[in-house]
Amino acid sequence: MKKRNILIVGHKGLIGKHLVNFYKNNKNIKLVCIDKSENFDLTKKELVSNFLKKNKNLNYIINASGKNDHVIKNKREIFEDNNVLIDYIYQNVIAPKNLIEQSVAICKQIKSIVNFASLYGLKSPYHPIYKKRKSLSYCISKHAMEGLTKYYAALYAEKNIRINNIRVGGVENNQPKNFKNNFLKKTPNKKMLNKNDISYLVDFLCSEKSKNIIGENINLEGGYNLW
Repeated sequence: MKKRNILIVGHKGLIGKHLVNFYKNNKNIKLVCIDKSENFDLTKKELVSNFLKKNKNLNYIINASGKNDHVIKNKREIFEDNNVLIDYIYQNVIAPKNLIEQSVAICKQIKSIVNFASLYGLKSPYHPIYKKRKSLSYCISKHAMEGLTKYYAALYAEKNIRINNIRVGGVENNQPKNFKNNFLKKTPNKKMLNKNDISYLVDFLCSEKSKNIIGENINLEGGYNLW
């Protein structure tokens, strides 16, 4: 079996950690990992370009990085400051834009790029299940990311490069029992996602088995979107 060269962006985050553990003992995988906590800023095009020039043999890119409003501790205002929106756009739209553009330009063996979107790039959050209102800016940025993915998927399909999004639902992460109970009331299969649910889908998209899946926003959420 031919070795796959895979880049995981955001390897220190919840999903990134799962993916590293999933792949690390596979002898047919060469992993390259970067994270914004290591001063790797995807919004800086030159930095992204220089990194990729040192890793030209990449076949698959998994972008599990981004700005997530779950980590915000302060009160979310009903009317968010425009600077908040700008920051989300930089982290969740401009950063993946740079990564996609530079990867296609520099890494001539790229086959697939996987981004992580959100259920709230598809629909409005159901605010009552959260202690604080979900961020408007977060939702706007995730809607924009879906448009970005579709645009580039169509543009680069003739180069045999596949670009897709995964819309991830609730991932088990020791959340408060009350939150999980309320979240699962709106989830038909009554289950939070586990690490393997995500890893198996990502691995499928990083293989030739998914060669005709292009520009899709794939729901992975136990049916949450059905209700």
